[in-house]
Amino acid sequence: MTEETTEVQVILGPYRDSRLTMSTADATAAINDHWAVDPFAPVDEKPHDPLSEEERQHAYEASMTWAKAQWAAEPEPKAKDQKRDMTPHPRGEYETKDVKPPAAPVAPAKTR
Repeated sequence: MTEETTEVQVILGPYRDSRLTMSTADATAAINDHWAVDPFAPVDEKPHDPLSEEERQHAYEASMTWAKAQWAAEPEPKAKDQKRDMTPHPRGEYETKDVKPPAAPVAPAKTR
């Protein structure tokens, strides 16, 4: 059975100004911890009074805890031999689909 998901608007932490789709339980916890809001809630509803500094710190720590759990769950990075080669070709020596570069001219041998 798949887990039910909910979309939230993040207002604090590393995903600030992002809309995330997360499990409904995580979304409810994020909203209750004041680091996310329901983007579909009526605009005229005031979610809560301004947070005190302690409440804001708790909200930030909760957002970081959730983010770190997501980062830890990401798959391992590619193996060293699977990385893309990002080294550019020397100027003018790259090949296109239709044309191969001309052979480099050979310098004449010096004579005395």
